[in-house]
Amino acid sequence: MDSSWTEWINVVFRFAHVVAGIMWIGNSLLFTWMELNLIKPRDEKDPDLLGTLDMLHGGGVFHLEKRLMRADAIPSPLHWFKWQSYTTWITGFVLLGALFLSNGNSLLDPAKSDLGPGTAAALSLAGIFGGWLVYDALWRSPLRKHPVAGLAISLGFIAAAAAAYGSIFNGRALFLQIGAMMGTCMSANVFFHIITNQHRFMRALRAGQAHDPEYGKRAKARSLHNHYMTFPVVFLMLSAHFPRLYSTPWNVPVLLTVIAALMAVKHLMNTRYHFRGWLASIFAVVTAASLLIAFFLQRSPASTPPDPGVATGKKVFETMACATCHMQGGGAIAPALEGLHGSTVELADGSTVVADDAYLRRSILEPQAEVVKGYAPAMPSYAGRMSDQEMNDLLAWLKSLRKP
Repeated sequence: MDSSWTEWINVVFRFAHVVAGIMWIGNSLLFTWMELNLIKPRDEKDPDLLGTLDMLHGGGVFHLEKRLMRADAIPSPLHWFKWQSYTTWITGFVLLGALFLSNGNSLLDPAKSDLGPGTAAALSLAGIFGGWLVYDALWRSPLRKHPVAGLAISLGFIAAAAAAYGSIFNGRALFLQIGAMMGTCMSANVFFHIITNQHRFMRALRAGQAHDPEYGKRAKARSLHNHYMTFPVVFLMLSAHFPRLYSTPWNVPVLLTVIAALMAVKHLMNTRYHFRGWLASIFAVVTAASLLIAFFLQRSPASTPPDPGVATGKKVFETMACATCHMQGGGAIAPALEGLHGSTVELADGSTVVADDAYLRRSILEPQAEVVKGYAPAMPSYAGRMSDQEMNDLLAWLKSLRKP
């Protein structure tokens, strides 16, 4: 895809994706909070009343009631909440397609796999849609009546998927892949279960039938699933900003630790009014997860490059967050680095230059001086941000990268 189109898609759809995601996740957090904090009615004379809640905001009190509806008393207007979810998923899928699936090499780690770009894109799509089918089948089975066992199996499936994709994808693509799989399950929950069951009982009401609470229970169960997935999915949406986490050889354990910890934190937040130690427990979970992640980050890779400068240069690359744009096997956002040294590079003004040591150094210290054709002049200067030794080590690592 032409880089100018990619840039515009990135700007427009990413903004829409973030805004829609904020609205959707905000709805999920608020509605689940209200469900958990409803006060059971004391007046048994109103059997349709399920609970009440009072909230102070904007200089007044919102008095909320949750109640069963009667066919002859359907409120109007009645507000539905679905487009926030659909918009989040659609814009996210467009971004994934434009930035990664259109160039499957941006998904791959050439040091792990020699798969072609088309195969990589197909495997990504298979995980996104196949993951939903597996998850949905699991929670349609009798296991839905045993949520603890269902949760354990679901987390096991995520771990298996992370291990499988981690064996072929680069770290950034791995985090986005698992995030896309979980986000797809969330949006599909809205479409196939939450909204569908709401439509069913509304059609029944309009046909004069009694309100069947079973439809609401089914929708509520999937809504609760979404609620617990919100924190991990938000983290994975933002994971491009955390190259230190996804670029480690232990990125799969790091990913699973983050998911489990954030789900635990969300659960503890839900117990705020019922468990006095909720806040201390959150700090304990975050501390334990941080220590575990720090342990993974300190682990040495299985094989150490023969040149110590290469290993140090890779750490400089990670510390400076270069991987945010220069992904392994990439080229959608910034030029790919594999095989760059010694190659001929075409610049934006039509001239060409050989990517020798001097060019690489100049591109790092004065990135606007020679912009590569097809890319925006967006890279910041790293002049004064690294020592001469760090620069030399970084160059050693860049020179060690070879095309698969």
